[in-house]
Amino acid sequence: MNKEAVIEIINNAPKTFFVGALEDSKISDIEKRLNVQLPESYKWFLREYGAGGVFGIEIFGGGLLEVPTCVRETEEWREYGLPMEFVVIQNYGLGVYCLDTSRLANHECPVIDWEQDDEDGINEYEHFYAFLVEQFSK
Repeated sequence: MNKEAVIEIINNAPKTFFVGALEDSKISDIEKRLNVQLPESYKWFLREYGAGGVFGIEIFGGGLLEVPTCVRETEEWREYGLPMEFVVIQNYGLGVYCLDTSRLANHECPVIDWEQDDEDGINEYEHFYAFLVEQFSK
């Protein structure tokens, strides 16, 4: 799974919605504000698309408001015990999908499924591209 697979799905999707693509300085601001290092695949998504998705699947990132959606959601979920190294990229109601930046290796990290009563979360995807392909292919 790589960005080409993601681009192909997006380009062939009957309905997409993306807003708030970010410049590198804004991406650096997110890293500073959340005190994490983001994986390269997620930075690519932020630069190219910002926030949004396909088929009604929303991925947090930039957005139209002053505070990026990923920052707003992460800060909110940290109040419920979300580990500081997790960055929220999707909210499904009972829990969230997060980048586990504590396991960043070769500029990538896994995406995990975290719920309030599950401290470590469940390791779901090897990296952000695999997560996007799975989510956008539903």
